[in-house]
Amino acid sequence: IIIIAVMATSLDWALNGIRQSVQFFIFSSKYDEIATQINLQLHRGCTVLDGIGWYSKQPQKVLLVIAKRSESNSIFRIVKAIDDNAFVSQASVIGVYGKGFDKMK
Repeated sequence: IIIIAVMATSLDWALNGIRQSVQFFIFSSKYDEIATQINLQLHRGCTVLDGIGWYSKQPQKVLLVIAKRSESNSIFRIVKAIDDNAFVSQASVIGVYGKGFDKMK
């Protein structure tokens, strides 16, 4: 089990080592509370997007959050504490440039 954990960690580092940032899409009716807590606790901005659920045909607010990979657990913790029915998508991003991230070259 230890060998598997070490191999998994090594593989993750090899594939994503240079990708230190992640992008979240958070679908929740409590988007305003979630965005406020992410901003207050992690000092990260959130962008609110307007979406429409294709199946339900209902309007849905979507939060877009770019954060450091090390902040991922905190974001999941915040979302779960506010809305454990939220739908969350997380993806690694190759480059993020701007305040709080890398400078444009």
